[in-house]
Amino acid sequence: MMPNKLAAARSPYLRKAQDQPVDWLEWGDEAFAKARELDRPVLLSMGGTWCHWCHVMAHESFEDSEIASLINAHYVAIKVDRDERPDIDRRYQDAVIKTTGRGGWPLTAFLTPEGKFFYGGTYFPPESRQGMPGFKTLLLKLAEFYRNDKKRIEEVAMEFYDNIAAASEAGTKSDINQEMVRQGVEQIRSLLDMNYGGIGKAPKFHHASAFEFLINYEFFNNDKALRNDIAKALDGMARGGIHDHLLGGFFRYSTDERWMVPHFEKMLYDNSELLKLYAVAYRVFGNELYRITAQRIADYYKKFGCDEAGGFYASQDADIGVLDEGGYYTFSSVELSSFLAPEEFRAASLHFGMDTIGRMPHEPVKNVLFMDKGPEEVAALMKIAASEASELILSAKKKMLEFREQNRKEPFIDRTIYANWNGLMIDALCAAGNLFSEDEFIAMAEKAAERILGEYYGDGRIMHSKGVPGFAEDYIFLAQGLIALYESTQDESYLNRAAELADSAIKLFWDDENWGFFDAEKGGAGYLVIGMKNIHDTPVKSANGAAPLMLMLLSAATGRTHYAEYAEKTLRAFAGMVDEYPAFSHSYLTSLHAFHSGIYKIETSEFFIQALRDFRPYKLVIKKDIGGAIICERNTCNRYDKYPA
Repeated sequence: MMPNKLAAARSPYLRKAQDQPVDWLEWGDEAFAKARELDRPVLLSMGGTWCHWCHVMAHESFEDSEIASLINAHYVAIKVDRDERPDIDRRYQDAVIKTTGRGGWPLTAFLTPEGKFFYGGTYFPPESRQGMPGFKTLLLKLAEFYRNDKKRIEEVAMEFYDNIAAASEAGTKSDINQEMVRQGVEQIRSLLDMNYGGIGKAPKFHHASAFEFLINYEFFNNDKALRNDIAKALDGMARGGIHDHLLGGFFRYSTDERWMVPHFEKMLYDNSELLKLYAVAYRVFGNELYRITAQRIADYYKKFGCDEAGGFYASQDADIGVLDEGGYYTFSSVELSSFLAPEEFRAASLHFGMDTIGRMPHEPVKNVLFMDKGPEEVAALMKIAASEASELILSAKKKMLEFREQNRKEPFIDRTIYANWNGLMIDALCAAGNLFSEDEFIAMAEKAAERILGEYYGDGRIMHSKGVPGFAEDYIFLAQGLIALYESTQDESYLNRAAELADSAIKLFWDDENWGFFDAEKGGAGYLVIGMKNIHDTPVKSANGAAPLMLMLLSAATGRTHYAEYAEKTLRAFAGMVDEYPAFSHSYLTSLHAFHSGIYKIETSEFFIQALRDFRPYKLVIKKDIGGAIICERNTCNRYDKYPA
């Protein structure tokens, strides 16, 4: 069978579908022109190369010749990579959530030939089961409905469209105040899991930006109970199965409330935010586990996630083979005993809690690795010295990592370099590099920035990825990363590029009427004509949540006050929504807190390294050849002969 048209796609996720019997097309004029010509509805399938349930639906349905024939006979099929096109994903996720109350991937949407949504959901099994409609039945029923009652479908689609367009145009402009910050803290605290740490129950996500905000808030408020809540979450994630204990890095989310059994994909945006969080947490709490956790995130990206030419890869898949999720990362006791010495096996079994609560639900003989007992506890149970237990654990972990890498097929890595997520990682590496005085981190960040600026940037415009125009988050996240890189290197070219990106973001995406940044330039099929301004962290931080802090730092660094004015306008643009739902956007709360706390600007040459190493929320350090240090906070500057404690 000949490959379909996805064989020529840029996206590896789309290319993976090239041999499916479905006549897939990429999103674009060709697909919608064909739908109008044939007068057929559009089947829109959206996901990512890392997505386990996308692979399940592909294997069960899109690789099935009978289901593929139904699709080809009655629909025009469009496949979209949500990482490549977050603008498309955001709009149709919104429609599915409004319809079903939940979203996620795979996203499955049925559209009119004009791209208007009339039905959708996420994963559908091929046959009806567990209360879910079968995909085969759904395809037939909706095709029949379209043939026999197209007018009704168009009415439903228009109603959805009008509702989403009206919601996108609604203004939420209001005044901002410090009480909103406190309310945000209280709402986050009300959602904390007091047993296992983190926010909410299962499935449980990291919400790194929430805990970064709480750390910043606690810095000014000296709240011991809040410190304990933060530490419980950080400990739970670092010790849990959601963390790769052999190499480093975090998986996307935990399927249970204990942080035990994850979905095993690794995402650049998660790990960049977690790298920064754990580096900051080490400086605040002094817990060695946090330093090691941050270091090992960087280790993972050095080994598997970093391109030789610079830049960081988008994601690593959860599955190996045919839907073997977690098979690369899990071990059975029998397997471990086959290559570990008896004392190493005993120490590793105790350390990782083998055959206790980390068993894989679908294959209990396999164990997710988690930190059950530390070296001291292992030593006590084995009646050996703690130093000997540590050596046995380290030796076992080294052999386990070697076994994993030499005997198992490596999960697929999406080597696409996205500007937005690279901006987050550049920012995180600079933060960790400053706090740890680790020059290698800064060098990794600088190499990534040079690659992206060299290949993706020109005439004030940035590409999202090669061939895809940039979105607001590309401009805003990369500008944030470049400001951080300027602080670390004091190379003013990075600051100048950050200012250019901010200027372009304002020019291309700013809403003059209701303020805030649209996510993309308007234009295109279907819902792309609707302007959307994202504020909700889902779970990566939102462009409008992150923009005010970036603009305030840029204003402090350049002395150009109009950036601070745009920062305040962006905060005010969403104040009505956040006042009603205080924890809707953790990144917004961070920016709002920074606005009320003020940027802490330090100018010094003598104390430059010390100023970089110290943690202080919303800090900007500039190297100036002056005696002592000048520190500006809010509208007041003071000179210090000695570095203030």
